[in-house]
Amino acid sequence: MTIQLYNCIIMQIEKMDYVTTNIRITEEDYLRLKAEAAKKRKSFSAVVREKLGARNKSRSRAEVKKLIADLDRTAKYLGNKLRGFDSVKAFREMRYED
Repeated sequence: MTIQLYNCIIMQIEKMDYVTTNIRITEEDYLRLKAEAAKKRKSFSAVVREKLGARNKSRSRAEVKKLIADLDRTAKYLGNKLRGFDSVKAFREMRYED
């Protein structure tokens, strides 16, 4: 999920500091979150806060093993796709192109 920050307003509600902001997310992510909010009978903002807060929770051993297996599979796939690709050369070309 890609998030771009535009502006912020800081306010205090219920002894918690909140920041009101505009974000840019893909339409697919927006519709998915909107549907989840409707299904859970929560506000869109509550679902987004819930998702952001989930990052601080610890994961079970099974979840960690699955994430590592997914990461390993992705690394192998990209390793095969990018075989022979010179990233340093590509970065230098991008740096100096006009």
